[in-house]
Amino acid sequence: MKRVFYSSIALILIFLMPSCRSNYPLTSINYLSGTEQTVSVRVVGVGATEESAIINAEHKVFDVLFFRGLPESNQKTAMVGTDETAEKMKNKKYFDNFYDGNRHRSFILSSTPVSGLIKVKGGNSITVDIKINLSALRNDLEAFGVIRKFGF
Repeated sequence: MKRVFYSSIALILIFLMPSCRSNYPLTSINYLSGTEQTVSVRVVGVGATEESAIINAEHKVFDVLFFRGLPESNQKTAMVGTDETAEKMKNKKYFDNFYDGNRHRSFILSSTPVSGLIKVKGGNSITVDIKINLSALRNDLEAFGVIRKFGF
C-alpha cells in the first residue's frame, strides 16, 4: 500500500517538474575578480532592447552590492543594509536619482556585453561583464548619508 502511494507521488512529481521551469535565463551574478577598490562581475540582464537589458544588468549588480553582498569578493556583506525596501524608502531621493537618473553609471568603470541579445519569453537577455569602482561608491554613500563613515 505504501509502495503504491510513494510510486504515485513520484510519478506526479515527474510530470509536474517540467511545467515548473521558467523560460527566463537565470539572473545570477558571478564574481570574476576584484580588489579593495574595484569588483568585476558577470551578470544577465533582461529587457526589451539591448540598452534596457544592459541597464537591467547594471541595476542588478548595484542591488546585490547594496543589499546582499557578493560572496568571494571583498564586498561579502551588504553595503547599505539587508532590508532593501526599508533602506530604499529611508533614502528614496538618493536611490531614485541613482537608478532613474542613471547616476549609477558614474561608478561603472566598464560595462561590456559578452553575448548577443537572446530572445526569451517576455523580452530579451544579454550577458554583461561589469566593473564597479567600490571605493568611489562607498565614498558617495557616505557623503549622502546613506551609510556612516567607517569608524564613526
